[in-house]
Amino acid sequence: MKKTTLLIFSFLISFISCEEVKQKDVQIEQNSPYRRGLTMITPSSQWREAFPSGNGTIGAMVYGSIGTERILFNHSALWFGGTRSKLPDMSKELPVVRKWMLAGEYGKANMHYVNKMKEKGFNGKHADYHPAFDMILTMEREQLFEDYSRTLNFETGEVEVKWRGGDTSYARRLFVSIPDDISVLSLKANKKGVISGAVTLDIHDLTDAVNIRGKQFDPGFTFETIIDGEFVEFRADGTDGGEFGGVARVIAKNGQTGQKGGQKMHFSSHRTGEQITFSDADELIVLVGIYANEQGATAVPRIKDQLSGFDANYEALFTRHKDVHSELFNRVTVNINTNGEIDTPNERLLLNAYQNSASGVLVQKLVDYGRYLLISSSKAGGYPANLQGIWNGDYSPPWHGHLGNNENLQMNYWQAMPGNLNESMMAFFDYFDAHIEGFRYNARQLWGCRGIYIPPFMVPANPITVENQAHTINYTEAAGWLASFYYDYYLFTGDKEFLENRTVPFLKEVALFYEDFIIKDKNGKNMFVPSESPENQPKDKVWFNPETGKNESIRIQINSTMAVAVSKEVFMNLISACELLGIEANGVKRWKKMVADMPAYEINEDGAMKEWLHPDFKDNYEHRHESHVYPVFPGHEVTLESNPEIYEACRVAIEKRKTIGLKAQTGWSLAHMANVYARLGQGDKSKEALDILARCCLGQNLFTYHNDWRYMGVTGSGFWGKSAPFQMDANFGITAAVYEMLCGSEVNMLHILPALPFDWKKGDFNDMLTRVGVRVSASWHMDKKEINLKLVAERDANFDLKFPGELESIKTNHGDKLQSSQYGENYRSLIMSKGEVLLIDVILK
Repeated sequence: MKKTTLLIFSFLISFISCEEVKQKDVQIEQNSPYRRGLTMITPSSQWREAFPSGNGTIGAMVYGSIGTERILFNHSALWFGGTRSKLPDMSKELPVVRKWMLAGEYGKANMHYVNKMKEKGFNGKHADYHPAFDMILTMEREQLFEDYSRTLNFETGEVEVKWRGGDTSYARRLFVSIPDDISVLSLKANKKGVISGAVTLDIHDLTDAVNIRGKQFDPGFTFETIIDGEFVEFRADGTDGGEFGGVARVIAKNGQTGQKGGQKMHFSSHRTGEQITFSDADELIVLVGIYANEQGATAVPRIKDQLSGFDANYEALFTRHKDVHSELFNRVTVNINTNGEIDTPNERLLLNAYQNSASGVLVQKLVDYGRYLLISSSKAGGYPANLQGIWNGDYSPPWHGHLGNNENLQMNYWQAMPGNLNESMMAFFDYFDAHIEGFRYNARQLWGCRGIYIPPFMVPANPITVENQAHTINYTEAAGWLASFYYDYYLFTGDKEFLENRTVPFLKEVALFYEDFIIKDKNGKNMFVPSESPENQPKDKVWFNPETGKNESIRIQINSTMAVAVSKEVFMNLISACELLGIEANGVKRWKKMVADMPAYEINEDGAMKEWLHPDFKDNYEHRHESHVYPVFPGHEVTLESNPEIYEACRVAIEKRKTIGLKAQTGWSLAHMANVYARLGQGDKSKEALDILARCCLGQNLFTYHNDWRYMGVTGSGFWGKSAPFQMDANFGITAAVYEMLCGSEVNMLHILPALPFDWKKGDFNDMLTRVGVRVSASWHMDKKEINLKLVAERDANFDLKFPGELESIKTNHGDKLQSSQYGENYRSLIMSKGEVLLIDVILK
């Protein structure tokens, strides 16, 4: 498979390099003004390179072929193959593990929980996120295509495929409607009566049913396609929740429709079902509805009624969707592509990034793309965006396509609040609030604790722990990390009702767990035993596993820095919330004592932040996770102003990851690194992390991958089935990183352009939300040393404003607003009232 992929890439290089195509590219670029979206001049041969559309629950992937088009559909609730196992009572085993660990017997402790759970019959398995079905559209054609392009419009959510055959121009458009919860397709030409072909719904290509080693397997679904008048019905079962499928309503305007039997498709391992034919039409309209975990006998008639109720008017349906989607997308805009670049096709952008640093236009597209993908894969009432958002064509996706609560899910949502995407954030809160009882059960059974324990990996339908590995069972900080979003929501919105009714209850559940789980050392300081720094292990600790006959890593530790940082953050946020609301006085006293008893952060002999606050565990720089710098990012405890020594130690630690540990990095860890460097005020380093990511871990459609599929030695390596593992967390994380580079905030400080790379000479952003309670817009022109700001107070606000350098002059529309700051000349202190607008013009020295 590696050779095949490399041959495809080599062919693409040759294709793009030939003189004829160079001339065509130039023509395309000259005639294409820049817009917010993607353009490609080649179709996709696989689902991973298709263009995505979605409404938070339903996803569609448009391959872009002409003769035989395949459009993959997903539904966020479709999972199969999972098994639940009763979680045994393990509370009596915790003292055993602690006794061994405190005696330094880490080998004995390492697998104790794992082995005891097996002895007690525990045998759970994650379900896999699986495709819904494909729509297959064939077209009659007589002439060779010309002027092919496929585009994705971020502002509208529409995918369009265009080409010319002779003197006839064709356009096929598709979107997934947010208000109507259906997908809509239109196929038109610049002539009447020339649209002919066939359409059907079918099981997604079964050649995508391969395991991690690339071996084909049968996913075990049964399925059928039925034609009923203008409807194509697809019904299947075998998923964990029951039946699934969809209905397509096919309308050939001013043409004829008919029916014919299935035929063998050249790329499929099975026969398609019945098809609806269409001929001599002015336009083809296809409306598609999907059902999940519902009996087809109930769902199919309901969807038919739903589809019959819509006028077959693409523009009317599109306008209704576009109004919603565009409002969400355009709430916040970022422009770093301000040098007049035009809409260069992805193929050329990626070849350029492979040889050079990522261009402004590529980074601009990646920022917009991450925002688009979150809007399209996460909405209130739905599931949170999973490891692949909602788009997946594998029957055995990497890591099941699960919710990765020890990094990946959090990265998905870092951009949501500064980007003013409350609707997307609600999917996160709705989901975790709905499963509190399951999380309480985990805490009782595993640890004998009150409160909640959220496993590091889970699938949406099951909140109960199913993994039984040392590096997953012993990670107890998932709930605490997730809780930070609850408090952040209040900081960004000022919503006290949310703070009281959702933030405080969730934080209290996490605090209860820590109050029961934490023990004291001989000096009265808090101890986390067992503890884990996500998926990492100390460099010098191994144990002999008699089952394998090999020395293996110790995956269980004491006092990971992350455990201290996350738990401290939980208590501090809970204290702040309760004091603001005037509630929980007794609890506040307890929680302040818990904070006071936290061990201090430590710095190792290299000057780096220690990953474990225990002398037995030596730092391991060759790892992808960057959890020990949590106090700087994503936390806010340590800043340059509050603790410069630890701030610098975190800088050293992350630099060790990038140098010594570069070959252990991944797409998502590079996105994380870009965020950390942004929080450290190092814009060029942040941009460098994005450059590495763009060179090594981007697909043709700009989807992000776990590692470099070319095996160039820069990142980690590995294939999962047919490709390097596709996962969307880095797509989301890139957007968050650029937001951090342009506008950072803590509860009492606003940072303007804190990490601007040298080559982003000019640009602007608009209406970014911040934790200080103001909405910020800014433009800059660094050759002129000019910054122009607009601050709009969303609530009463009192904070310090930090500029990116020494000030030559500063002017405002309220001259008395900016006061001197305790932090120095690069800062100003100000107080704003709700609704107040402050304009600031700055010239830097």
